[in-house]
Amino acid sequence: MKKIFVVLFAFLAMAAFVHAREVTVSIGAGDGWKSGKDPQLAVWVEDEQGRYIKTLYVTQKASGLSWIFGPKEGRPESLPVWYHVSKHDAKKSAVKNSSPEEKEIDAVTSATPKGGLVFKQKIGDASCVIKVEVNASFDYNSTWTKKNSGVNGQPSLVYQAVVPAGQKEELTFELIGSGSPDGSDGSIHKNSAGIDSAKTIVRIINVTFN
Repeated sequence: MKKIFVVLFAFLAMAAFVHAREVTVSIGAGDGWKSGKDPQLAVWVEDEQGRYIKTLYVTQKASGLSWIFGPKEGRPESLPVWYHVSKHDAKKSAVKNSSPEEKEIDAVTSATPKGGLVFKQKIGDASCVIKVEVNASFDYNSTWTKKNSGVNGQPSLVYQAVVPAGQKEELTFELIGSGSPDGSDGSIHKNSAGIDSAKTIVRIINVTFN
């Protein structure tokens, strides 16, 4: 019964995109991005209950596990919230186009762009939430050091915009928390104490309706 429910929900969620609205997501590069760290990004849509619907964009390294000197299972700590909510199994995703979900994600990937990101995508007409997760490797500070945070440095940050049905005015994303420092879970941690330069990776994120 549970499997039938999951399949039905997935069908209904994708059916909502038959009557879709096109949006433009703009992510302005901040000083942390311009410093040459090549941040990893994921943008996705959830319904009002927090259930994953669709990935709108994800950087190639994070999706394809193409980390230089990285482990075969990837680096889930880079974008832990997206990895968990999208059920992007890092250990299995090394095989390209292994499932319809992988093909969908492959279609919205690219290398980390220089100087910010602007892209167009379609979302459903119903109320939803768009989330953005961003992270940069080796982003150390006095709290998140090489000794206690490995390659990651400061944890990923998650931003969101709540999109009402019929919304036509521009929306700006707000910071809602940070991801798991070691990638062990997909929780969004509200306490951002000790995080500083990671907040400068992006300058502003907004969504407009075409």
